[in-house]
Amino acid sequence: MYAAQNRCIECDDIITNPICPQCLAKKMRLVVSEVNPEMAEKINGIDLDDGETTCILCKRNMSLCAHCFSKDIYEMLVANNYPATKEFLSRFDFFLRRELSDYY
Repeated sequence: MYAAQNRCIECDDIITNPICPQCLAKKMRLVVSEVNPEMAEKINGIDLDDGETTCILCKRNMSLCAHCFSKDIYEMLVANNYPATKEFLSRFDFFLRRELSDYY
């Protein structure tokens, strides 16, 4: 059994892709800036370092899973009519397309 600290604070699933929101945000800004630099500036990581899961890129503690952070950013992009949402999903899926297909 996994400790509660290894679970996402948003969805309560076990964090299986340990990439923190700050590291993901950097990569997302690069991708989004190819189409819309102003939109890219709105993408910021969330500093939630109270978990016991360690980011594989920067080694910071984290408590929000890549899926939930990607979903939050995707929803912001959709709300702002970002033209390349499919491209965003192809790069930052984390099972997001499967979940979204249930809703759309």
